[in-house]
Amino acid sequence: MKYLIDLAMLYEVDAGVIMINGEEESSIKLSSQAARLLYELVINNGKTLDRDDLIKKVWEDHGYNGSSVSLNVAISEIRKAFRSLGRDPLLIKTIRGKGFSLAAHIEHHTVRPPVAPAPEKIAVEVPDIATQRRDAPAPLQRRDRGFTSPVVMALVAIAGIAALFFYQMTRVADKSKDDDIHLLGKIERCTVYLIDNNMYQPRQAYFNRAKELIARQHIDCKHQAADAYYSKFKKPQLENDFLAICYLQDSVDSYKNCISYRSLTGS
Repeated sequence: MKYLIDLAMLYEVDAGVIMINGEEESSIKLSSQAARLLYELVINNGKTLDRDDLIKKVWEDHGYNGSSVSLNVAISEIRKAFRSLGRDPLLIKTIRGKGFSLAAHIEHHTVRPPVAPAPEKIAVEVPDIATQRRDAPAPLQRRDRGFTSPVVMALVAIAGIAALFFYQMTRVADKSKDDDIHLLGKIERCTVYLIDNNMYQPRQAYFNRAKELIARQHIDCKHQAADAYYSKFKKPQLENDFLAICYLQDSVDSYKNCISYRSLTGS
């Protein structure tokens, strides 16, 4: 099953691959979690999907333990793939306090049958006098070219400025939406991020706690490249620490798989 997203990206559901339509060399392999999540977003295009429902359908129904952090990591992976393919990552909308929604043009992708060749046209000779009557006088043609060239150049310049303005606005909007993901630092080949709307503690405090969890889970950052996503939730007399490790594909800007860990402290 294949879907065409935003008239440009081809999503192959069974393979979990997304690419620019017609350009197989642009293929990006999604992790199994991100692939299932994108499928849910596609078939419910335009609808707001609740976080708990997505966690159930993408993780729990397949025998995995999901969490809000796992969901955020998978959303970030899909947005990263969109951005790598030159498309707007904000096609996936964050609905505060509820969940996520995909706002894109979706089509079922089908292979069109070959078009029968058009019948050959029979050339008919036209007398020279007819050709002479159709030709415009040379001075008129020169005046037309002289008038059209500046107009066309002006239109092209205006279109270029408009496109540049739209691109800059998209980048600003994208940045504002991803403000809940903060770079904490690197541990050898692991890049550590914090997922939180607000940083209530110093950055180094979060980084030190993330390093403790990575060491406790024996994550091999020396030999394997990975992105680590850390989040901390506090409740009365209870602290929840979440850590998701997403291992990177070799020479490919996508994830092989993601593993999440949860630590509870308190009483």
